[in-house]
Amino acid sequence: MGEIKQSLIKDYVSAEVAQSGLTQKYKTLSGARESYRARLSRLPQLEQEQRTLQRRLDVAQNTYATLLKRLQEVQLAERQAIGTARLIEAASPPLKPSGSTKVLTLALGGILGLLLGSATASFLEMRDRSIKTVKEARDLFGYTWLGTIPYFGKQPKRRQPNWTVPALPVRDMPRSLVSAAYRMIQANLRFLSLDRTLKTLVITSSVPKEGKSTVAANLAATMAQLGRRTLLIDADLHNPSQHHIWGISNVEGLSDVVVGGITAAKAAQPVLDNLSVLCAGSMPPNPLALLDSKRMSLLIDSLEDQYDCILLDAPPLVVEAEALTLGRITQGILLVTRPGVVDLESARTAKELLDQSNQPVLGMVINSAILEGDALRSNYYSDEPRVPVAEAMAVR
Repeated sequence: MGEIKQSLIKDYVSAEVAQSGLTQKYKTLSGARESYRARLSRLPQLEQEQRTLQRRLDVAQNTYATLLKRLQEVQLAERQAIGTARLIEAASPPLKPSGSTKVLTLALGGILGLLLGSATASFLEMRDRSIKTVKEARDLFGYTWLGTIPYFGKQPKRRQPNWTVPALPVRDMPRSLVSAAYRMIQANLRFLSLDRTLKTLVITSSVPKEGKSTVAANLAATMAQLGRRTLLIDADLHNPSQHHIWGISNVEGLSDVVVGGITAAKAAQPVLDNLSVLCAGSMPPNPLALLDSKRMSLLIDSLEDQYDCILLDAPPLVVEAEALTLGRITQGILLVTRPGVVDLESARTAKELLDQSNQPVLGMVINSAILEGDALRSNYYSDEPRVPVAEAMAVR
């Protein structure tokens, strides 16, 4: 009985294995059948496409045959045509030149050049959408005009060829017209705040390249020269520049102070009497969140007890939102604009941002303006760098 049971079990296992193999084979054959059915269903469409392509081929061959026949006919007609032209007399070179048109050509060229020049100038004028004059800037923004900083990019002819205009004329050229303009701006700021002490100020612009960082540096130097304890903070964490202007280190700065990595007293670097600069420091992942934090507000509050005046160099309004954020924790915003750099659309956008956010705009400064008249040629102001008394006596 045991042998029969074992034999049956063996036969059962063999049957199960065979059934499993047949089932798998059935699935494979079923898949192949469905694939063939799908391909078979596409045969009518493929036959239609083949007939369409065949018709196109027949038409193209007929067209080619027709064009080839016409080409052969044209070539045959060209060979059979006989020219009727003949030479009557050979040409001879002239004995003297024809009438001169040099004067007429020059006159026409001059007139054409004037017309093209005028047209080009008019075209460029139409395409140039920048603010061009001080009046245009004042009319567009409508803020209190605090002063105009004259353009000082060209070196006088009496200078040495390697002489260049310094980035800090207030420090290096205190008797220049540019330094006088900064002193006027500082005085106007004090007149604006006779009823209160102006201690915190954000300096920004509409777009980059308007010189807001240079204005901030020189205005800070002007305040320091008047004996006011001044701190200049580079809050343009995206594109810091105060360390370049002053030639100092940017290893540690504002971002490191806010996150608690270093104290403001250690990070601030003295650059002049009564003036220290707090550079931007390391680039944070989110500058806006850093400057909009409670720590930043507490930092400004604590610095007000240590300094008479705090200037913050902020990013341009149209590029980043940090200037508007800093404006809420300070006493006001000073807007720097430069004719020829800022375009009308960007200027309008900056004004809308300031007005819609109800920012306290103290006024505006026109930077790098071309002055008319004899102001720049006056001997009242001198652009000679200041020389210490001892050094001057030694030279004598």
